Amino acid sequence: MSTDALQRTIRRCTAVIVLAIGIHLTTVTRSGNDWGFLMTVVAGIYLFTSVVDPGEDTSAADSDDGAGSDHGADSDDGAGSDERGDGAESGGRSDAGG
Repeated sequence: MSTDALQRTIRRCTAVIVLAIGIHLTTVTRSGNDWGFLMTVVAGIYLFTSVVDPGEDTSAADSDDGAGSDHGADSDDGAGSDERGDGAESGGRSDAGG
C-alpha cells in the first residue's frame, strides 16, 4: 500500500467519524445549533466526492505501484523470471527479499 493510498484511507475514515459525530450532534442538540448539521453535510460531501471522483492521485498512484515495484525487483536481483523462461515474476520478487 502506497503512502498516498494510506493518506486517502485515513482522510476517508476521519470523514466517516466526523459524519457520525455530526449526526449525533444533530439529534441531541437544540434546533438553534447548526454545527452538527454543518459537520454532517461537509463530511458527506467529502465522502461522496472522494468515491465518485477520486481524482488524478488515485490513477497515478495505482499505475506507479504496479509498474514501479515489478520493474525495480527485476533490475535489482539481475536473475529474474527471464532465466526460468516461464514468465512468472513472483519468484524474482520473493528472491529480492528485503
